[in-house]
Amino acid sequence: MAGTLLLSLDFELLWGSHDHCTAESYGDHILGARIAVPKLLELFRKHGLHATWATVGLLFAGSPKELRPYIPTELPTYKNEALSPYRFLSSLPEGDPLFFAPELPLMIAEVPGQELGSHTFCHYYCREAGQTTEQFRLDMEASKAIGADKGFLLRSVVLPRNQSEPAYIQVLRELGFTSYRDEENDWIHEKVKFRPLMRALRLADVYLPLTGHACFTPKNEEGIINIVGSRMYKPRFIGFLEPLKIRRIKKQMLYAAKHNLCFHLWWHPHNVGVNTDYHLRQLEDIFSYYETLRDKYGMRSLNMGELAQEVLHP
Repeated sequence: MAGTLLLSLDFELLWGSHDHCTAESYGDHILGARIAVPKLLELFRKHGLHATWATVGLLFAGSPKELRPYIPTELPTYKNEALSPYRFLSSLPEGDPLFFAPELPLMIAEVPGQELGSHTFCHYYCREAGQTTEQFRLDMEASKAIGADKGFLLRSVVLPRNQSEPAYIQVLRELGFTSYRDEENDWIHEKVKFRPLMRALRLADVYLPLTGHACFTPKNEEGIINIVGSRMYKPRFIGFLEPLKIRRIKKQMLYAAKHNLCFHLWWHPHNVGVNTDYHLRQLEDIFSYYETLRDKYGMRSLNMGELAQEVLHP
């Protein structure tokens, strides 16, 4: 298998952060994401890049009324009730731009190489106390149903916060999904359990090679392909260190190209919803480097679904 660049985006609008952000505190990022999506698509088209857009099922609709037929018969019973979007869903106005975007998946699907995937129906958290695997199954059935009614066969999954568990992966397998994005497989995630320290180390790893190249060979787990996330593209945080961030990503891409491995870069559209032009210039730099690696080493760009089909049907 040739060296492969994978891109995936967690497309969620405010469904993904309603429990810790408000329209006032984060609305500029969410509304900016709507502007960033067509600009990202243009970059992908320009550089011949394929990507998976893992989309929260709720945003496929245009209103709470349109969602009513898809709402699962059993909702997630989180111990922390603030995690459930169903508590405020009925009060949202029709077409609320912070939550609904039925036109954007259609726009994404028009660009060659773009795959619509699932980010669950309600931005479901698989490791939160109180919820059950059966509730997860109903959520994923709803995700598939609304996707199908919009014209999309959803086969790839990104679970919120990459919270994969064996029982939940079995559900995905039974529902016909063929790939999922697992969390980073490095010593920080495996050994550091004190969350503040983990976050500090993960931030440092954005700029310094604490965890190595993070490249991998995809795993066939009894019919569903584990496509590990290598690195999240972080928005600007420490300005003078930004060149180190881009250098870090490029070195990982180079390793994948030279050793015929996969490198999986991911982010959320709202990460580039503010300072959008700045972040798009960084991404353009990364994507131009991909073209260099393509020409020199034969690196290619695949979305998650394409890679899964290649592994499942060599």
